[in-house]
Amino acid sequence: MNLENDQTILPVEPEFKTACGGNVKDPSKYPSAEYKGERIYFCAQACLEVFLQDPDPFMAGEVEHPV
Repeated sequence: MNLENDQTILPVEPEFKTACGGNVKDPSKYPSAEYKGERIYFCAQACLEVFLQDPDPFMAGEVEHPV
């Protein structure tokens, strides 16, 4: 067996986008909503509630995160 040519591919854990530009590995722990066909996750329920009032300005960074 030649280990020099071993190109074992390790599984990559998926990361999910947050509204503030971060990533989460376990989306089941975060509130979420769909935005323009993409599932977006929020760091807190308060952020989701503000997003739901007016999504476009929130995603454009025009709305301060409430947390």
